[in-house]
Amino acid sequence: MDVRLQGHFTTKSPLSHISESLSTTSYLAQEPILQPDGAVCEVFCLSGNSWRGQLRDRAAAYMLARIGDPRLPLDAFHLLFSGGRIGGEQTVNVERARAWRRTIPLVALFGGGVGNQILPGKLRIANAYPVCREAIPALLHTDPDAIVASYRGMTMEKSFSRTDDGKDERLNQWLSDGAPTQAALMDGSGEPAVKPKRGKAAGEVADQMRMTAELLIAGVRLETRITALDVSEIELGALVSALHQFARSPHVGGQASRGHGLVDLDYEIVDLDTGEVRPFVAIRGGALTLADPARTALDAYDAHLKIMYDAMLSERGGEIVKMLGAAA
Repeated sequence: MDVRLQGHFTTKSPLSHISESLSTTSYLAQEPILQPDGAVCEVFCLSGNSWRGQLRDRAAAYMLARIGDPRLPLDAFHLLFSGGRIGGEQTVNVERARAWRRTIPLVALFGGGVGNQILPGKLRIANAYPVCREAIPALLHTDPDAIVASYRGMTMEKSFSRTDDGKDERLNQWLSDGAPTQAALMDGSGEPAVKPKRGKAAGEVADQMRMTAELLIAGVRLETRITALDVSEIELGALVSALHQFARSPHVGGQASRGHGLVDLDYEIVDLDTGEVRPFVAIRGGALTLADPARTALDAYDAHLKIMYDAMLSERGGEIVKMLGAAA
């Protein structure tokens, strides 16, 4: 079947997705969008590649947890979590490629490199743009007549500081006498690890640092869509498994440790053959809701993983164990 998941992220905290940093200031990733009047506007863009990488990691974690948390060799680890790598003699083993895709649905879904073969994936993950007037030319399933917000005002700058806790009288009581402070840290040559700034003696480094980041503000909706071509129900279930894992910590972009990038997410599913639109997945406040199509697909995928796990524990699992190179 050919389907599309379409919906929106809604930022619940400021979102960081950096394109470049100048000195101690980092800036959001933005892309130019041609406007109807011929002008060009720079608008924030959460890259499809970033979202794809998150989904691949979550799908791999879900699968491995349900087949006994095996320990993987490096090649299998890279295949599942980052798409693998290409190397070796230039030969094509069609049967081996089919075995990977048949046995491990997330490989069929996301693709990857096995040996010297590239296995194409079945997903097309679009960039996510904010729902605003300047992004209308790039938005596909949001009613443009209902958009009143402008991108101007959707960003902010926020500064952070880092201090030397060794100088905090409330804390340095646990610091041993004569212990080197951060300012005294040396590299292997015995020289200061950081060159002294103007006005500082040799061996001294800045005890406090001020950093500034450009962020997308809370409350912004981002249009997101994923097209899945020629997928089975089990393969669609592998995609649902990634969203299931994502709901545990629904953050996109970077700096989640600072509370950035917390989102709600809503997806509906569109049958590209019939045009039928149905609810699919909702993540709100960290709570996951699976509509019937998503629940049915995940159940089918879980049943497939159960068969894989049972096979790995029996004589029939030799092919799977050899494929993953896994150890229990």
